[in-house]
Amino acid sequence: MSELTANDLQLCRQVRVMCTCNQLRRTTRGVTHMYDAAMASSGLKVTQLPILVALGSAGDMPVTTLADALALDRTTLTRNLKVLEHRGLVEMGEREDDARVRMVSLTPSGSAALTGALARWEDVQRAVETGFGEQRLRALYDELAALSEIVGV
Repeated sequence: MSELTANDLQLCRQVRVMCTCNQLRRTTRGVTHMYDAAMASSGLKVTQLPILVALGSAGDMPVTTLADALALDRTTLTRNLKVLEHRGLVEMGEREDDARVRMVSLTPSGSAALTGALARWEDVQRAVETGFGEQRLRALYDELAALSEIVGV
């Protein structure tokens, strides 16, 4: 039997129902699974897509700039970039005028993978918009943006 106090037990019930972090992580796991399943045939995970999208739309950029744009720490981004580099989807190199700056580039194979993934993303995004409602989804984005400001992302 648990040795938790009545107050601790009440807080445990509250965490299960009202913990913002828990609720967001649960939902995120489900959404990630849905997008990953839809994108599986492209060979990309939905967590890799924003990296390729950023490089595809903005061009070559320093790792630090890319990390900031994606709100990722450099370590996490570097780990993901190594996987993409190993698959030949991105290239890493030094900036011509400053060898200390690591640059990331989308390769032709990366562009092809991105094109395939975008078609699958479009399908699953449309399914989410249809199921949840476009207006509700836009309202959710606004609320998430407000929450992001509070937590400093």
